[in-house]
Amino acid sequence: MDETFQLFLNDIPVESQGFVLELDQFLTAKGSKRTIKSAKSGFVTSYSSPASGRTLLNYVFRKTGVKMRIYAEHIGEHPEILSDFPAHLKAEIIKAGDCKKLTGGNCSPTCTAGYSFVMDGVEYKKCKNTAFFHSLTEENFEYILKLIKAEIR
Repeated sequence: MDETFQLFLNDIPVESQGFVLELDQFLTAKGSKRTIKSAKSGFVTSYSSPASGRTLLNYVFRKTGVKMRIYAEHIGEHPEILSDFPAHLKAEIIKAGDCKKLTGGNCSPTCTAGYSFVMDGVEYKKCKNTAFFHSLTEENFEYILKLIKAEIR
């Protein structure tokens, strides 16, 4: 384990370190590239998708704790994953901002657009930066892992 990753891992709450380490081992074994950069509020650690090279997920440190932003570009192909999510995660997804590009609005010209998916029979068009932005807590681990495994294929 390299020194920078160890420093990042030390900043993760103790109760989440095992999950973060397990996820790191899973993703790197699948060919994901890990990138760690120092930021104002802590490390920003990202993993790229081995298939597309695009960012698959990143960890973000906030005052409220560590959060994971998952770029679930294939979520429309896996509605069964979202049906298993607990109510609090579904509420976060529903609360997330709508994608301006998918709803006919204007966004940054460099934005690749968000995600269109169905959850509980309702179609959503959500921004890729906020749709799957969840707290790194033990109650979320199982669902985060299912989502990431579906994306990594």
